[in-house]
Amino acid sequence: MKIEFLDTFADLVETRNFNRTAERLCVTQSTVSMRIRSLEEAVGAQLFIRGRSGAELTAEGRRFESYATNLRLCWNQARQDISMPRDYQGRLRIATQVSLWQRLISKWVFWLRQEFPKTAIHVEADYSKTMIDELSFGNLDIAVIYTPQYRPELEIQHLFNERFVMVSSQPQSLAEVSVESYVLVAISPHFVARHGELLPQLQLAPVSMGLGVMSVEYLRGRGGVAYLPADLAQSYIEQGEFFPVADAPQIEQPVFVSFLSKNRHRPQISKAIKALRLIALD
Repeated sequence: MKIEFLDTFADLVETRNFNRTAERLCVTQSTVSMRIRSLEEAVGAQLFIRGRSGAELTAEGRRFESYATNLRLCWNQARQDISMPRDYQGRLRIATQVSLWQRLISKWVFWLRQEFPKTAIHVEADYSKTMIDELSFGNLDIAVIYTPQYRPELEIQHLFNERFVMVSSQPQSLAEVSVESYVLVAISPHFVARHGELLPQLQLAPVSMGLGVMSVEYLRGRGGVAYLPADLAQSYIEQGEFFPVADAPQIEQPVFVSFLSKNRHRPQISKAIKALRLIALD
């Protein structure tokens, strides 16, 4: 089986039309048909139903779709890993929650480049579940996450607790904060649950956001109240943009680091995680 067969399958899933897929892939319609037919012979099942209205996935085709996605992902990752930059000897692939970049990860990447000058570094930001899936597939080496998911192949270690504090666009006390002006920062199930325990009166805010920094622009434009990471909040308070809601409780969000258990003794992995812990304590 050739990777072009999977690429053609993925495009046809999207277009549902053999002619349109042929145009998009710059091949003939007969080539698209041949690739799909060859793929169906390889997997031993019909993947599409051809008709006047186009091509529709069969039940087997729908089941195969996720496998095809993962196969293409693994193939692209393999090509990326093997085609190293010139004179480089390895690659370290890390991912993080977006909100941790400025606070922690940028310093970590600087350290990694200095400590491993012949190692290519790939960094991306995503949500915890996606990062855990990518670790399990072997597409990531290290992930820094808010919400761990325990799997046999993964090792998960607590890194530190990130503090969040409530800020407002105007001076006010907690008793003066109205639910209509409040933005619920729902960064993780843990955070939302803890928020509900401490501030049940604000749990049903009309606006919620999945990232603390998203609420900054909202508060700037419309005013209001929200939780921000303590370091970020302090910088805005010092600049006079926001005000602390002094009597509001702080909320702590645990931060974890995860990697494949089989890689725990790899020097790069162990050194990188040790450095991450030191930077987190700084």
